[in-house]
Amino acid sequence: MRFEHAPAAHYGDFASGDVLYSAPGHPGFPVRLTLELFERARLLTGRSRVGVWDPMCGAGGIVTTLGLARGEAITQILATDISGDATTLAAKNLELLTEEGLRRRARLLAKRSDARAEVVERLRERRRGASPITTHVSVLDVTRTIDVGLLPLGGIDIVIADLPYGGQTAWSSGAQHPPLQMLQHLRAHLSRHSVIVLCSNRRMDFAELPGSLRTFKHGKRIIKFYRGDAS
Repeated sequence: MRFEHAPAAHYGDFASGDVLYSAPGHPGFPVRLTLELFERARLLTGRSRVGVWDPMCGAGGIVTTLGLARGEAITQILATDISGDATTLAAKNLELLTEEGLRRRARLLAKRSDARAEVVERLRERRRGASPITTHVSVLDVTRTIDVGLLPLGGIDIVIADLPYGGQTAWSSGAQHPPLQMLQHLRAHLSRHSVIVLCSNRRMDFAELPGSLRTFKHGKRIIKFYRGDAS
């Protein structure tokens, strides 16, 4: 995949485990790829400002990165995961989108004489004067339609999900084919202007899925774009 919207640059300020909180079992997602997928999806929605949902958020790295790096284009963020430990960590990361959350992180790093405190200051400057972003974090199994139906999805335009693929992450759902059931529920509850972006390094995850709007490869990752289907 050729990068068209995220030029080669140093994106270390947004890396998981630097200023963003991290924990074992919650792998990060490449920052540059996050920004590229977001911008491609945003163009497809036809909207300048969008709501974003990561239904398998883990530590919340994808949505927190987007809030920090592309906050001017985001109205709201929804972060859900089947794991309560994951959503607790995601909530901490999403607090970094606020001045108070960044101040708290800066104080903690300054006490350790940590050079990362300088990164926090750069992020504070980036967010200074920006419109607030509404955030919502919830424990949820995205393969269960009853769970998805309870979410406030009215303002969600883009879904970005990095599917679990063994190693550090794995499906915890009891669904027979989790990727298919997840996509079915997402499409059923999201309007037709919305865009769903699914990433996986396992081709089998897409074996039973319908044809996609766009398909890309980046290294070992396969990336597919779909439209919502709710009227």
